[in-house]
Amino acid sequence: MIWNSIKNYSGNNLSKHSKFSASSRLDGKLAGSGTIIIEGRLEGEILVNGILEITKSAEINGNIKTDKLSIYGKVKGNIDVADSLSVGMTAIIHGDIKAGAVTIMPGATINGQCSFRGTADNREGDYILEQLNVVLT
Repeated sequence: MIWNSIKNYSGNNLSKHSKFSASSRLDGKLAGSGTIIIEGRLEGEILVNGILEITKSAEINGNIKTDKLSIYGKVKGNIDVADSLSVGMTAIIHGDIKAGAVTIMPGATINGQCSFRGTADNREGDYILEQLNVVLT
């Protein structure tokens, strides 16, 4: 099965996640909204209006554009994140990064240029990085 829909209950809110399974491979463009979790291999562009998580087992070969992103796997392509990017210790990124704010855990590998523009709420990048380190780590 390529896609799984998972319903999570968080307080009084019901949220729905879509998961691209570890045993799956997709060649082409992936576009969606909400929360998308990728565990498999994807060759092509990813556009997500919402939250994207690339797990440790995932391998992405293509550009990514999303609102919020967490990376624990391998990405070969440019990354454009409107809000915040969290790079886990197992992440390997080959490509340029543009993000509002970035948290990078020790052990992560990034080969490319990084630019930070701040988020819509606060354009002072250094302040945002300090704040996100507390929240995301």
